[in-house]
Amino acid sequence: MKLLTHNMLTSKCIKGVSVGYPLKIEAKDVQVSEIDFNPEFLVRIIPKLDWSAFYKAAESVEVIDGELICPESGRKFPINEGIPNMLLNEDEL
Repeated sequence: MKLLTHNMLTSKCIKGVSVGYPLKIEAKDVQVSEIDFNPEFLVRIIPKLDWSAFYKAAESVEVIDGELICPESGRKFPINEGIPNMLLNEDEL
């Protein structure tokens, strides 16, 4: 999961959660990757970033395996092979 993806995720759809942001990251595997500069992408993404949350998460670079944890409910969302699973159970809706 890229850190830009993390910056956009929330668990506020869980019953009883009002904000659910930022999700805490517990990384089990982290990877640093070289990427090409893409100015068009930056122009689109910069207005959407929460800079304080992004700065905190930037130390992790990219999470390969781990969990995202809702700051309000403690609900854990697994990250496997870089893909966060944000699906909820029926009783959580």
